[in-house]
Amino acid sequence: MRNAALLMIAFAFCPRASALTAEALRVSADSALLQAVPLAVHPDLLRKKEPIFQKPLRPRFANPVQGVEPIVAKVALSGIIEANRRMLKKTFGKRPLDLGVAGNATFEKKFLTFSDAKTTTLADLGELDQLRGPGVDARIDATTVYHVKLEPNLFNPVRGSTLKMTPTKGTSGPSNPINTGDLLDAIRARSFVFKASNQELWLFYGTDALSDGSGFADTRSFLFIKEAGLSSKVWPLAESGLTVNVPAVVSLGDIKLNLTRTSNGELIIRESR
Repeated sequence: MRNAALLMIAFAFCPRASALTAEALRVSADSALLQAVPLAVHPDLLRKKEPIFQKPLRPRFANPVQGVEPIVAKVALSGIIEANRRMLKKTFGKRPLDLGVAGNATFEKKFLTFSDAKTTTLADLGELDQLRGPGVDARIDATTVYHVKLEPNLFNPVRGSTLKMTPTKGTSGPSNPINTGDLLDAIRARSFVFKASNQELWLFYGTDALSDGSGFADTRSFLFIKEAGLSSKVWPLAESGLTVNVPAVVSLGDIKLNLTRTSNGELIIRESR
């Protein structure tokens, strides 16, 4: 079947294909296929990519002029805390659970979270390349383990891939295939969305996970997300880096924000010049 398909491609790309030998046709078809694939593959895959997760933001004190810049957004932190743990509701084993994400303070360690009304379990995601390769096993409780693997879609990797979550190691329960486009939509729906420098940003605010995955620390962080396909970026910011009622400036690539964490539990966001 492969040779037949390659021969068809050869005839499409080579005007004098009928005069070629079978071996010449195969070589010509292989060459034509290699030239054609880059035209069909998502263009972002052909460019060198920077890492999605950036180093933690380092706020610097704002000067007085920066403190009076127009407000672009204001959010009550009590209304968005732990929204990162409530992305999608799925059944794992025999229980419906909220699926989410969490990280340690620097987000070097990343976890899936599985939450009910009383508890949250953390499952280490390991290196992100593992998800695209062999996958990882996520233990949810003593009798429930799910294998998590990302199956990329070459032609639409950002919104057309599938995160497959399959019961394993004796677990009885449904499989949960999740389209990455649906997952992105769920992340946006749960985050605080605002615009700065005419660009959309998503904001989360949650408790830091312990690096060993055994539970949560007594610190919290912000997570700023810029969704831009395979050029997306994520920036962590430790809450402790923002002194209460003192404006501070952070740089998200080409976007500069002036942030004030107020004593009444709000985050005031301004664009910074």
